[in-house]
Amino acid sequence: MLELFLSLRQNTPNKSKVEEELLKLVMDNGYSSSVASMVLVVALIVMMGFYISPPLMPPWGGIMALIFIVRLWATRCYKRRNIQNVLVTLRCVRMYVAMVVATGLLWGFGVVVLFPVGEPLAQLGLVFIVAGLTAGAIPILSPMLRLYYFYIFSAALPLAYMLFSEGGEVYLTMSLILLFYLLVLINSAKSMQAALVDSLKKGFANEELVTNLKDARVESDALNEELVAENERRRQTEKELIKAKEVAEAASRSKDEFLANMSHEIRTPMNGILGTLQILEETDLQENQKQYVKVAHSSADALLTILNDILDFSKIEARKLVLEDVPFNLSQVVKELVSLFSNLAKEKSIDLKAEIDSTLPARLMGDSIRIRQILGNLLTNAIKFTDHGLITVRVHCLPGSGNTIGVRLEVEDTGIGIAKGQQDSLFQPFTQADGSTTRKYGGTGLGLAIVKQLVLLMGGQFGLSSELGDGSTFWCELDFLVPPSGELEAEEIKDIPAKIDELAGSVLLVEDNKVNQMVAMKMLLSLGLTVQMEENGERAFHACDENKFDLILMDCQMPVMDGYQATRAIREREKSQGLKRLPIIAMTANAIDGDRQKCLDAGMDDYLAKPVKKDVLREKLGHWLG
Repeated sequence: MLELFLSLRQNTPNKSKVEEELLKLVMDNGYSSSVASMVLVVALIVMMGFYISPPLMPPWGGIMALIFIVRLWATRCYKRRNIQNVLVTLRCVRMYVAMVVATGLLWGFGVVVLFPVGEPLAQLGLVFIVAGLTAGAIPILSPMLRLYYFYIFSAALPLAYMLFSEGGEVYLTMSLILLFYLLVLINSAKSMQAALVDSLKKGFANEELVTNLKDARVESDALNEELVAENERRRQTEKELIKAKEVAEAASRSKDEFLANMSHEIRTPMNGILGTLQILEETDLQENQKQYVKVAHSSADALLTILNDILDFSKIEARKLVLEDVPFNLSQVVKELVSLFSNLAKEKSIDLKAEIDSTLPARLMGDSIRIRQILGNLLTNAIKFTDHGLITVRVHCLPGSGNTIGVRLEVEDTGIGIAKGQQDSLFQPFTQADGSTTRKYGGTGLGLAIVKQLVLLMGGQFGLSSELGDGSTFWCELDFLVPPSGELEAEEIKDIPAKIDELAGSVLLVEDNKVNQMVAMKMLLSLGLTVQMEENGERAFHACDENKFDLILMDCQMPVMDGYQATRAIREREKSQGLKRLPIIAMTANAIDGDRQKCLDAGMDDYLAKPVKKDVLREKLGHWLG
């Protein structure tokens, strides 16, 4: 069995050494792999206990616990015997591989037995558990690629079958997404193993080369220098692989609090990825490298969009989405969105324009973030399904009563249009017009469902008019409270984006994440600013005593003293000593509803949600430093 799962495609002189190293990578992670699997077993049993009580659940959990104990024993046996007794070591490894195989089979069996028929929320939780189980195994089992394939297929294919068997478009879509997810995992595992094998082969080749050079002593000094440089590149590659493995392991840890922690933990690394890609784009790259970076940036943006859609949909379904009621400039929101999407439209030779009613009040009370989300989703769809022509965003004022005004928002395109028979199902989650739409244009089918739910939460109406092949018009009608004139002049000034080419000033960056420190530091320095960095709120508080700053960029979740506590302390000192108010902008991965208001309540002046784009950061800093 061990030979079956470990065999490589090509026979090479160093094949046995490579296999030994791959095996060592798998066994060295035996403890963490076993513990993670058992944690997911317990999570599944606890979660399913709220919905079903099948008689096979206790025996299944007991067998899983027994396998967990045997896996730990096999790992300990390997680490104690791997030098003293080769035969005993081989037996330990075979026992561990057999237990991994048994774990995958039992996961598949458990999915079938414990599948909560008729419980969509529990089924979604089961999908996330299996997704975490299969994704988390990549850095651990990918050195033994066939073992990884067996493991994920055993665990995930039964779930895909159960979803497919449930019937209906939603479950069919979920099963197809799960199968596509497996293909992505297979590709990632193949890439990781290929990189590991290539690195090991080159490392062993270098060792042989060094030996031959020492024996022959006929090579020139130039060849020796080349060898040193090559070894240095190999060491750097190995360090990068180790770092990538650590990041992958950290990202695969399960989250206890889905809505809040999932958002924070995903946005933090996404900020590092997107920020690094933005910085990399500004460096001197070859043409093929520029293309790779562009593809990676586009894929990261698409992933963030999908994650935001899933998170928003989950919050709406759980009735945990809270709308803000703050003053905002609707005209400014529309203009900013048109400006933001203009480049994307221009790439497809599409004209994008806005038509705004001249009677629209300067300020309205509402949730500007959700209005941006509604219009942003509609604009994204319009651009996606339009190949040429024009997209128009319209804002019309409708009759209201008292201090309330009605507003009709429209997004009209000249795209492919939608057949009458398909329009009713278009706003269902995970649904698009037909299967060919998904294949050609992509997407999760959540965008319009989220838009409709947001409009309904705001007490409005939502609809569309469309003819197949003749474009579409999506519209919504909402009521807004108009605040008394003269009360919000300061707010109006605050929302005007700064048009500034060069920035100047001293910024205190407060951030504990090393990757985000690097990304933010390079962005700020590239904007011409002077930057001092502190890693927690307490050090930031004392730094304000020692130096003078023009602005603070403050993370929220940090050790010792978090961003909220630090901001309150700074505001109290300013008040007690009569100091000028120092602008503080939250730059945080906390991006669920209420986090922005929580930052403002703590005394911060503005809010940036990670991942942070450089042009958005420039605009925000341009206002406060301008």
